[in-house]
Amino acid sequence: MARMHTRKKGKSRSHRDRYTAKPTWIKASGDEIVDNIVQLKNSKLTSSEVGIRLRDQYAIPSTKLVLGKKLNKILEEKKLKPEIPDDLQSLITRYKKVSAHLALNTRDKSNERGRTLVMAKILRLIKYYRRTNVLPAGWNLDKVL
Repeated sequence: MARMHTRKKGKSRSHRDRYTAKPTWIKASGDEIVDNIVQLKNSKLTSSEVGIRLRDQYAIPSTKLVLGKKLNKILEEKKLKPEIPDDLQSLITRYKKVSAHLALNTRDKSNERGRTLVMAKILRLIKYYRRTNVLPAGWNLDKVL
């Protein structure tokens, strides 16, 4: 499959193992895992960073396998879900960094194009999140930028 803004093909990489049942090496109970998730989220980590920490430090490959719920569903139940989804937030911070770079380097045309492409992705994601009711209909990008 081709990339979004180039004609290049995608790169192969490793994939998560396809487990169908709870792995046998996990000794932690469901309550301990939920407590770890809440503790990690309260330490100002994003949802994806919480998932990476669970995988690397606590040897929990997937919360859906162990608990039967996805990580964002658990955060939503504990009222810790962020108002802006993680992928959109990371694109917004990337746009801010590129804009700060362009303020100092005004003749950097390749980064100017990169900023335009990032903004296109942001707008596409906002349209999707409004359509699926993740963001409210009146949500505006100007208050974040």
